[in-house]
Amino acid sequence: MTCPNCGQKYERGNNCPHCNTDAILYNGAVRISDTLYNKGLAKIKVSDLSGAIDYLSRSISINKNNTQARNLLGLVQYEIGHIGEALKNWVISCGLQRTDNPATGYIDVIQRSASSLERFNDAIRIYNQALKDLRQQSDDMALIKLKQATELNPKFIDALNLLSLCYFLQKDKARAIATAERVLSIDAGNVVALSYYNELSPSSRPGAHKTNLARKQRTVPAPSQEERSVIPYKKVVLHERRNVNFHLEGILALVIGVICTIGVMYVLVFPALGRNWTNQIEEARAQLVSAEQAHEALLEEKNQEISELLEMIDQYSAGAEEWAERYDALERTFQILNAFDLLQEDRLQEAADALGGMGTEGLAPDIVERANEIRAVAYPPLAQQFYAEGFAVYHDRDFERARTLFERAYRYAQHIDDPTLYSNLLYYLGWTFSWDIDIDRSINYFNRLLEEFPDHRYIEYARNRLYDITSTDSD
Repeated sequence: MTCPNCGQKYERGNNCPHCNTDAILYNGAVRISDTLYNKGLAKIKVSDLSGAIDYLSRSISINKNNTQARNLLGLVQYEIGHIGEALKNWVISCGLQRTDNPATGYIDVIQRSASSLERFNDAIRIYNQALKDLRQQSDDMALIKLKQATELNPKFIDALNLLSLCYFLQKDKARAIATAERVLSIDAGNVVALSYYNELSPSSRPGAHKTNLARKQRTVPAPSQEERSVIPYKKVVLHERRNVNFHLEGILALVIGVICTIGVMYVLVFPALGRNWTNQIEEARAQLVSAEQAHEALLEEKNQEISELLEMIDQYSAGAEEWAERYDALERTFQILNAFDLLQEDRLQEAADALGGMGTEGLAPDIVERANEIRAVAYPPLAQQFYAEGFAVYHDRDFERARTLFERAYRYAQHIDDPTLYSNLLYYLGWTFSWDIDIDRSINYFNRLLEEFPDHRYIEYARNRLYDITSTDSD
């Protein structure tokens, strides 16, 4: 049996002897978590985001390793404007599943779109200011700020619900119902929006108020024939105008009354208006300073949250690299042990091939010692064997096969202390590559022979052949 928690194998029983996990209970919990995930997915398909959040939260509370449920919960939270909670779930998901995890892509998208993240942060900041205004019974200011927040994030459910409440406080029932329906179009199971809608329109279904409003037509009654026939002003003819008296006293009294009224307004009214305007300006300045301070505090808080999330991402990335290095060391250890077992069975060729050119840095000292033992035991006879076979076919003028055998011998001779064998391989490799196969490699082998083994018995042949191929190449 395989433990569903740690992945270790054991023979029998319900409890894993390695991590003491009850396999039956664990599998049952996983099935319940998957069932809740499927229910949450079904809620999303019918636009019931609140119900989906409930099911998905219960799913990950039962099985925290359910990355599918955690990723989907983050998407729903992102959809309704809860950006911080969405990022938190995606970061945890990346820590649980480091490969083939779509949450990595979600985080990358948010990090690349800094303007969108800033816009969402501004919507949250304005929403918090609107809450403060509502607590201070300033409905008008809260209404303006909530409109700004919903413009920045049209699917910000919390801001839309608060906007519906503000419309209700402003006695604007139609807009309150329309805003509640807007929330229900995004999240059909939102409890707050449903309660607002049922309170405002208990006998209607969502969308019915639009039809009722369309049916209301505001008409202005047209004037009757009698009203149209009434002459509003008296027509003055020439002979009547001549009989009008010019009352100088009335005009003077009117002028004096106007001057007195202006004086009273200048002495009493204008100073009061000036003080009122000054108070309003000071109050507006105080509100502006308070709003700036709140904005700075909220911005600092959000920057701190983003920094913590990025730090968590860096930690998970560093942990992933560390585990990758451990896995590589473990894989090389297994490969060396397998090669050592082949060496114990005198399967020298298979042991050497299994070891290959593998490095031993970072491995345990006993594993490094076994790798060195494989090279010390298997490499010398294999190098001699392939050299002898290559030498035989070389004299039969089968240069292509000889070159292949010499290369295999050279691969092993590099790791053993046999100068004669090594120098002979340099000589014959230079010759076999000089037959229009790879002139550059031929020159390289001959030059190394001349530099490292100037007393070689075939040094003059090597020097003459090197001169021939370099002269031909330059021509």
